[in-house]
Amino acid sequence: MRNSLLAVLAARPPAMPDLGGGNDWQFETQALDAEFAHFEVRALASDNPTISIFDRIGADYDGNGVTASRIAGALRSIGNKAVTVEINSPGGNYFEGVAIYNLFRRHSAAVNVQILGIAASAASIIAMAGDTIEIAHNAEIMIHQAQGVFFGNADDMEAAIVTLRKLDSAMVDVYDARSTKSADELLAMMKAETFIGGQEAVDIGFADTVMEREAQMPVYAKADDLPNDKASLDKFLATKGMPRAERRELYRAMGVGARRANPEPATHNAGDEPDAGFASALAALSI
Repeated sequence: MRNSLLAVLAARPPAMPDLGGGNDWQFETQALDAEFAHFEVRALASDNPTISIFDRIGADYDGNGVTASRIAGALRSIGNKAVTVEINSPGGNYFEGVAIYNLFRRHSAAVNVQILGIAASAASIIAMAGDTIEIAHNAEIMIHQAQGVFFGNADDMEAAIVTLRKLDSAMVDVYDARSTKSADELLAMMKAETFIGGQEAVDIGFADTVMEREAQMPVYAKADDLPNDKASLDKFLATKGMPRAERRELYRAMGVGARRANPEPATHNAGDEPDAGFASALAALSI
């Protein structure tokens, strides 16, 4: 057992160097859907507890987000057990991501990463810490160069450029430990801000297997993604497992009437147009 664990630890990618810190080292993130803005640890008593990273990396101004201190506390609670790490995150603070990566990398038991939606930027670094990496066929990994906000004189700017180059090099080393791509190819992908889909991630070594499980809803909150007619809403709710009877009850509560009997003109999807009050009802449900 000990020899097999040592083999697992030896096969893990390299530790990432400590190159500094600070809240200014952010990857650009968009507004998160409230459904995903959380960090969760489940089934501590089981032999395979789960950590869900469904939020930005690093604390925001309200104190929300997935931080290295929270991950460290979760791993202390889990102890010497294998852990599953679910990821659906747009990234965030670079150094928090590095610290979380190193925490998972030095965990005493196996770490199984499951990418359920997106592992972008700093979250893609965290994903690489897994002893095994699974990705949903419709999920994605996004990699790009390090970014930062800097103030100061020319000497400060030159020093910032040197640091950014070091960060890029450290990220390339981590990706290169897994990928079939060369270091130069990986750096070019980072410069192009590349999204890597499920099967492609397996093909180039960023993941081991494609999961049967579907990816979760998009991590970003977009008004354009919300259903804008009854047919789309009905399909959306059905895919989320809501029974037809419950959907009809919801429509009644929203004041949405039944499909008109003889819509005019008789075109494709006629009768699925929003009837009176449907648009306002949808607006009330919008975030």
